[in-house]
Amino acid sequence: MSRTLLALLVPDAEPLVGDLRARLDPAARLGLGAHITLVYPFLDSEAIDDDVAERLRDVARQHAPVSFALDEVGTFPSTVWLAPRSAEAIVSLAAALESAFPDRPTAGRVFERFVPHLSVARNILGDRDAVVATLEDRLGSAHGVVCHCADVHVMTRSDEGWQMHSRVPLGGGT
Repeated sequence: MSRTLLALLVPDAEPLVGDLRARLDPAARLGLGAHITLVYPFLDSEAIDDDVAERLRDVARQHAPVSFALDEVGTFPSTVWLAPRSAEAIVSLAAALESAFPDRPTAGRVFERFVPHLSVARNILGDRDAVVATLEDRLGSAHGVVCHCADVHVMTRSDEGWQMHSRVPLGGGT
């Protein structure tokens, strides 16, 4: 039995944040590329059957692929992240996925609202300001990064790390 998550993989962000994530984000060290989490935890991997796959496809086909810019740094107490500008479509997609799977497990912590973000550094405290400064400098030099995501990815966590279980096209594409 493996943990799963639903995410938008954001390979467009890798040139900007890949080296930082490799050092400062445990998920990156376990093979999970730059991403925006939509639903976590999702279902146990063994529970992802044909019915679940069809519900995922139903939700995904009702949402167009998403485009956004990563051009602002945000923080949680021990996390530094990039905020997607024009995030309404991401928020809508995450809400629809949560509604479609009310039987999914929930995490121990409950957050007041969904904040779409691409984590760059997690579980840091002392050097948070340095990471923020580095990201702000990179964003200023690059003028942010424009990203496009056309699929929802079902990612599975095993002893070997994170791996793609399946992908579901947004907007009914292929």
